[in-house]
This record gives sequence, C-alpha cells and structure tokens, in this order.
Amino acid sequence: RVLAVRDGVLRIVGLPSARVEELIEFGPGLSALVLGLSKDGVQAAILDDSDQARVGQRARCTGRLATLPVGDPVLGRILDPMGRPLDGRPIVGTRVPMRLEREAPGIHERGAVHQPLYTGTLAIDAMFPIGRGQRELIIGDEGTGRSSLAMTAMLRQRDTGVICVYVAIGRRRAEVWQVAEALRAGGVRYVVVSAPEDASAATRTLAPFAGTAVAEFFRDRGEHALVVYDDLTAHAVAWRELSLLLERPPGREAFPGDVFYLHARLLERSTQLSAEAGGGSLTALPLATTEDGRLSAYVPTNLIAITDGQVVLSRGLFASGQKPAVDAGLSVSRVGARAQAQAFRHLAGRLRLDYASFLELESFARVGTRLEASAQRRLEVGRRLRRLLQTPRLAPQGVMAQLLRLSLASQSDLLMRIPEDRVSELATAMEAELPARLTGLTARLEAETVLSAGDEATLAEAVARWVEARLLPEAAHG
Repeated sequence: RVLAVRDGVLRIVGLPSARVEELIEFGPGLSALVLGLSKDGVQAAILDDSDQARVGQRARCTGRLATLPVGDPVLGRILDPMGRPLDGRPIVGTRVPMRLEREAPGIHERGAVHQPLYTGTLAIDAMFPIGRGQRELIIGDEGTGRSSLAMTAMLRQRDTGVICVYVAIGRRRAEVWQVAEALRAGGVRYVVVSAPEDASAATRTLAPFAGTAVAEFFRDRGEHALVVYDDLTAHAVAWRELSLLLERPPGREAFPGDVFYLHARLLERSTQLSAEAGGGSLTALPLATTEDGRLSAYVPTNLIAITDGQVVLSRGLFASGQKPAVDAGLSVSRVGARAQAQAFRHLAGRLRLDYASFLELESFARVGTRLEASAQRRLEVGRRLRRLLQTPRLAPQGVMAQLLRLSLASQSDLLMRIPEDRVSELATAMEAELPARLTGLTARLEAETVLSAGDEATLAEAVARWVEARLLPEAAHG
C-alpha cells in the first residue's frame, strides 16, 4: 500500500519482490517507477498525474521494466516518454516494445565511424566534422543559437535517409510544436519525444532514454538515426530534483554523485554498429547550457568528458553578429575528421587553425597595438572568412554550396578583392547560380564528395570567373 505521497514520489510498503526500474501500478490506471529499495519499503516516482495519488491506495508489481512501443507508425508524431501520443491523434499500426534502459553495444558490436553526417552548417562541416555514430556536444549560454544549430542539422537530413529524434526536456509546449512543424515542413523523417516543463521530474528524467530507445529501433534494423537532446542540463536538474526527493545525499552544486553515470550510460548507446551487427548508426547531439561561458561547471565538464568533441558557442561572437557563433579555439571534433569527405578535407585544409588564430589576433588588435602589414592582411582575410562562415538560421547548405564557399576561402587574393560587407551577399548569390552551370561536376561531387586535381582547378576557375564578372561592372561603375 501507498504509505506516503510527496511531490510525485511514493513510499510503498508490502512489495518485497519489487526491482529497481520496475513499473508499479497503483490506483485506477496510474503507474510509478521503482527507484529505491530499503528494508522499510519501496520508493517510486509517479509517471502519471500525481494529483490522483492517495495514501492508502493498493499497489502491485507488474514484473515489467519501463518500455515504450516503437515502430514506423511513430514517425512524424509527438510522444511522451511512455510512448503515448501528445498530438491528439491515435497511433495505428504495429509497434514493438523497446526498453528505455538498455546496455550499450559491446566492443565486438561496434564499427569505426566512417560516414560523414552533414549538418548543413559550413563552420561545423568544414572545421569540426561529425561522423555517423559520433557524440558531439553543442554547448553555450542561453540565447546563443544552440537549438537552431541542432535544428539545422536535423533539417539537413531530408535527403540522406537519416531519421531524426528530437528530445525536448522541460521545454514549453509551444516550442515543441514549432520544432515538429518545422521538421514536418522540411520533409524530414522525425519523431519528437517531449517531457514539458510542467511534467514530473521522473517524466523529464526518462525523456532522453525514451528518445534513445526510439532511435535504437531504427538503428538496430540497419538504418541511421540522429538524436538531439535539448537539453541535458535541464535533464541533470530534473535528476537532481528527483534525487533530493528520494533523500539521496547531494554532492557538487547539489547534484547527486551519479549524475556522471546517468549521462555516460545514456550517451554510450550512440555508436556506429559493425557490418555483422547490421551496420546502422545512432549519432547524438546533446545540448548543454553554460552560465557566463563557464565550461568548468559540473555538468558541462562531465559532458565534455563523455562526448567525442564539442561545438562551443560564444555569447561575445553572437552579440557581434557572427551566426553561428562557433568558437574555433574551444571547439573540437575528436572522431569526425576520420569520416570527413575527401573534398572537404582537401579544401578546408588549415581553415580551423587559421580562423582560430585570426580570432586571437583580432582580440589582440583591439588593444590598439600597431600591426605589421602581414598581420593586418591576416585580419582582413579573417574578417572575410568570418562572413563566408555565416549561414542563415534554419537554412542548411548542401554539399556543392559549401564546397563553393571553401573554394573561395582558399583563394585569399580573390577574397581580398571583395569588399568585406559584400562577401555574404556574393557568396549566397554564387551558391544559387554556379551549381546549375557546373551540372556534371555538381552531380559528381554531391554523389561522391571526392575532389580530383582537375575538379579542384575547374571549381576554382569557375568561382574566380564568377566573382570577377560580378566585380568588374561595379568597378566600371565606380
């Protein structure tokens, strides 16, 4: 029987056979998840409407662990962490139960990350490439474009066959609906798992595990999935809230000591499977929030240690108009370079190091130091590179558009001839016009993304001619 009810947590007596993470039923259609065992009883977190929980209600073990039904019918739907639809329509079709908590694939089941996952954002695809099966953290302060960056990556998967799972943890319902509508309008195959801000702490805690289970269903049958956790800082806060209600001892920043293990066992489930295991992949883009850019806070340091790299977004760069506000000095991809397409690897070259050194030089130049001519030129080139790396919000770039920008970036003399305030405008016009004039090269590069010496020369010549044609009339007019 239910002995006590407190803030969504039940204390139950009389269930000696209960197991951790087992579902308990109590009251009419109510369920709870066992999270603590003791000699005096069981502690369980309510998964439904906690207002209906009453002291004295009869409880019983179900023998079942937490699962949600997954299958093709859930594509294009919004679900709660237990698999129930939140969009007002029933789910019709065959589904199979998937456990929310599963062991990560073993070493013998994993393969090397070898395929690129394009995000549609040049700053990432060129400097910090992501491979299918990788875990790349997107981290920054509130209002620096973290969600927009992840949304752009999901929209880029429209023609790749990658299934996108968006996990909303503690987000407003209106925001979740906007994301779902954008994915639907973009033609993406997607599933949204939502635990809104007014959901119980247990429901918010289960949300990323539910989203991972959905993605694993498609991965295990040989497909490719991308899961976005928005965000794991809110998830850690929900776990802290639940742990304090369970009277577990707090640690650093009041978080329980197992918060690292919580996220580690979640993100370890993202991987590239070997050919013998089906060849599917699950790529994770967890989001995390910092305060005043403090990467040394407890949750950010944990996530940086767990993931295979991080894209750091800077409030200062965002405020200066650089969008996406990617900090090239602090961002890194530890795996994706092995999966980066040859054309990107060849054209990008030293772009990351050059751009990071430019940001450092620009910061140094602000103090009014007199610079040599070579350093001044580096500043001028860097400012134009920054314009090239800017992309519109929720407008993913294709492979050819990105390669055209990289080709222009590699021709510094040509780039210097373009007025700084016109670089973005000309680059946008170029990527809209040139691919149609280079149909054969465009088709080959988008299919294989391999750049021969002849292709590189053809691309560079086409870019130079197009830019020259645009600049000459302006010079004559001047």
